[in-house]
Amino acid sequence: MTAAFDKQYDVNLVVNAGSSSTLEQQIATGSPCDVFMSADTKWTNALNSSNLVYQNYIINFTTNKLVVILAQGNPKNITSLDELASTATGAKKVHIVVAETSVPVGLYTNETLTAITNTWGNSSSPNYVANGSYVNYYTNFENNVINYLQSDEQVVGAVNLNVGVADAGIVFYSDEVYANMVGETVSFIQIPNSVNTIGTYGICIPSETTQSALAQDFYNYWLSSQGQSLLTEFGFGT
Repeated sequence: MTAAFDKQYDVNLVVNAGSSSTLEQQIATGSPCDVFMSADTKWTNALNSSNLVYQNYIINFTTNKLVVILAQGNPKNITSLDELASTATGAKKVHIVVAETSVPVGLYTNETLTAITNTWGNSSSPNYVANGSYVNYYTNFENNVINYLQSDEQVVGAVNLNVGVADAGIVFYSDEVYANMVGETVSFIQIPNSVNTIGTYGICIPSETTQSALAQDFYNYWLSSQGQSLLTEFGFGT
């Protein structure tokens, strides 16, 4: 999309990618930015609450959910969610990486682990899994976490690139769609919607924009049928 936008408007879009919380702090402290796209509306709303949004240009524009990413070749032969909470030790121990809860994918991961524990792992829940494989799920899962990372990209990289270090991680569904598009040799496990966390993304134009007209064009593109179709193609929700 950025290449097409550059050509149509004869500009050079500069994309600064990072965790939503970090980017929001950069904008709030004066870093130049014409459009802010956040994987959690918490951070676009934070700018709005601080009167740092240009003429009410703020809206929710897409959604995403979580999946489990598995290392190349899946060396631990992980086939289901309960195996991520395995209490095995030594060579059979499952090594997991997740994002910190200060960033959207980490917060959504925390919410999903809680949902699994409170439903599949709760004997008083109608959705309790009778074999008890999800009892104490949150605690057992956390015991297998070897690192908390700063972004979704870092989790993908740790599992995809560092074979033998991380066996699995929790990332966005859009990462799976992209991996399939480019032929990555990683695999994924789906997380049912009943326990998955659907994250809502926000977009806004910061008040300090120096390119308000172009920013509005970029902002409006993602709300158009063309922009929404592109998001859907790459694994995002409407």
